[in-house]
Amino acid sequence: MPDTPKADEQQSQPTPQPIFQRHENFENWYANNIQYFPSEWDLKMVFGQLDWKDGNMLIEQHTAMAIAWTQVKLMIYFLTLQVGIYEMQYGKIKIPPSVRPPEPILPSGDLKDNPIANQVYEFIKQERERFNASLE
Repeated sequence: MPDTPKADEQQSQPTPQPIFQRHENFENWYANNIQYFPSEWDLKMVFGQLDWKDGNMLIEQHTAMAIAWTQVKLMIYFLTLQVGIYEMQYGKIKIPPSVRPPEPILPSGDLKDNPIANQVYEFIKQERERFNASLE
């Protein structure tokens, strides 16, 4: 009778490595501007490039990509690793004060007594403080 793997042996099998193949319509773009559009199902990001035309700020949007929230959470982890390793090698990334995230606006009017609105405000405030502290 052939040996059948036990349940714990089956779980320890190595995961097959993915094969990457670029789609025939693959394109490579540069973006220095991203707008975010969250929904219940995913996060849509619209990528564009900032340019100054005749003294006006022009953002030419060229690509939109929607990503499932699970992938967004994983992306945050991997982007954090990329930034951390980059800064270990080359020093802190300088962010000019003019493009740093603005101070969040305290809920007012109908939202003043809304517990979720106040929780969101506090979360944004704490994350902004953490972000600014990381630049020092």
